[in-house]
Amino acid sequence: MKTRRVHRNRSYNRDSSNAKTRKWMTHNRALLTAYLWFGATLLGLFTVLMLSSTYHGVVMPFNNFLAWSTAGVLTLLGGGPLTVNGTSVSGTTFGFSVAEGCNGIYALVIVIAGVMALPIRWSRKVVGLILAAVYIMALNYIRLLTLWYFGQTSPLLFDTMHLYVWEFIIIALGAAFCYWWYEKSARSR
Repeated sequence: MKTRRVHRNRSYNRDSSNAKTRKWMTHNRALLTAYLWFGATLLGLFTVLMLSSTYHGVVMPFNNFLAWSTAGVLTLLGGGPLTVNGTSVSGTTFGFSVAEGCNGIYALVIVIAGVMALPIRWSRKVVGLILAAVYIMALNYIRLLTLWYFGQTSPLLFDTMHLYVWEFIIIALGAAFCYWWYEKSARSR
C-alpha cells in the first residue's frame, strides 16, 4: 500500500505565524508601550545618575541637604545636640550618614518610570511626576527620622529597619502611588 505524503506549505505557516504575532502585538500595544516607556525611563535616568557630574553636582549636595535638614528637625523634636559633617549626622550615642542609596533618589526614579509608563495624558503625567517627587521625598524623610530613633533606642533593630523594612515600604508605597495616580487619572478622562 502506497502512502501519500502531505507537504506542508511553509509560506502558509509562516504567514499564519506572522498574522498571530501582529494580532497579539495589536491587542497588547498599550502594554508594550508601557513596558518600553518604563524601561527607557529607567535606563535614561539611571544613566544620568551614573555620570560623575550628576553625582557631584546634584546627588552629593542633595545628600548634604538631607543630613543638615534631618539634624535640624531632630533637634527641634528634642533629639539632642547634633553635629553635621557633610552627609553625616552625629549625636552623643549614635550617628549615620546619608549615603547614595539612602537618599530616596533610586525609589523616585522607579516611581517616575512608573508614572511615565501610564497611558494617561501628558498634563496628568507632569502633575503625577511632581506629586511623586514630593511623596517619595516625604516618605524618605520620615524614613530618615525614624531610623535615627531606631538607631538611638535599638541598634540591632536599626539594620533590619534600614535594609529590609523601609526599603519594602518605600517600594510598595511607590507602586501604590502609581496605581492610585492611574486610577485617579483614568476617572478624570
